[in-house]
Amino acid sequence: MKILCEVQVVNRSTQANKTPRAVKSTLAIGYKQSAKDANGNTKKELEMVLFSGQNKTGNRYKVKDNIHAVHTKFVLDGKATIGFLQPPDNLLIKCDPIQLKGFLQTLKLGMDGKDAINLRLNIAAATAIPQKAQPQVRMVISKRSEYPIKGFPRTLKSLTINNSQLVKLSFEICTLRNLTKLDVSGNKLTKIPAELGRLALTSLHLGSNLLGEQNDWCWLRGTKLSQSLGELDLSGNGLTYFPPPLVKFEALVSLNLNNNLLSRLPFAIRRLHALRKLYVCSNKLESLPSAVEDLRIDLLDVWGNCFKEFNADAAQQMSQQKAASNSPQPLWLLAARAVDKHKLPLPAGSVPAVLIDLICEAPRCPCGELCYAQRKEDLFQRVVQPKFTSIKNLTYSREHQIYADVVLCGSSCSASVQLKELFRIIFS
Repeated sequence: MKILCEVQVVNRSTQANKTPRAVKSTLAIGYKQSAKDANGNTKKELEMVLFSGQNKTGNRYKVKDNIHAVHTKFVLDGKATIGFLQPPDNLLIKCDPIQLKGFLQTLKLGMDGKDAINLRLNIAAATAIPQKAQPQVRMVISKRSEYPIKGFPRTLKSLTINNSQLVKLSFEICTLRNLTKLDVSGNKLTKIPAELGRLALTSLHLGSNLLGEQNDWCWLRGTKLSQSLGELDLSGNGLTYFPPPLVKFEALVSLNLNNNLLSRLPFAIRRLHALRKLYVCSNKLESLPSAVEDLRIDLLDVWGNCFKEFNADAAQQMSQQKAASNSPQPLWLLAARAVDKHKLPLPAGSVPAVLIDLICEAPRCPCGELCYAQRKEDLFQRVVQPKFTSIKNLTYSREHQIYADVVLCGSSCSASVQLKELFRIIFS
């Protein structure tokens, strides 16, 4: 068996690095055919050979009774160490996790004296894997006939499957641990497997599919995906609402929701602190949440939406509403406001998760106080005009004035008083 890897060789006796850094290498294991013994039987000795650009003939290591230690604590990260007694070398290996696990399993079988198909390599004639056989890291499929019959290479980092009438994303794709970029735009996907959330993708393109038919967002709850994803394209999927788990993708830099059926964006969008590009053109947005002004967006595209004019009914309702301060505030809201006001740290486990979500996602009153819309009457639609002071580039239809929705913490706050005075002038 042979694998491509990066190896650093350290001599335990002198603590000197035989190779100053990890170098691209070929590691091979197999049996060496020795001379026949007195009974006429051919002896087989298990050997390991390390080929590198500096040593093309290879360093040979006897395996039987010559293994000092094998460290596999970080094998899932593609790292392992094999130490030999003679010479006293440690091989620090970095490789694809799947290939590395297979190599270590083959080593164990050989040490146990078991025969395996991976050990049938004639180690005496083994050579390094040529450069042209380097692991494949990128694959582009533009039609069904190009789909790999033998499966996808485990070393893939980028996979593109466009306009191939794909109706289901195979589970095999969700097991490609090295994958960081996935583009399956222009297909007929209605659902994404939950296992995709286990991949540490940085770029995911799902545009022009049918994900709005089932609205199944379980895959967005994957911890790895939510921590790593920086670019997401969900354009042209018939979405009628903003996917709720998406507000926790705090590493997201670019979000494309163009050509959907969205009528509103959540106040919790303010949690996307890293967001710099937001595309929501050609939807059915009537207004934007005031929380958009909490973001530092370089580009906001809201062209082709149905922004409605100032909501006079809501304004009149607000002016006639009784003072909210007369009703007691719930304890959890008071606790959240206290934590937010004093900027207390939120270490995991010390504060209930529901309180953390409330602090990170609840809307804010224009006065700056943390709010929570407990009733329908607490949400006032299209009652303020956003200033967009933190947005560098804004693209919108000039014939539609953009209004924002707000939630007020109480009619006694300064923002509420100012708004009521404005409404009094309008209706007088």
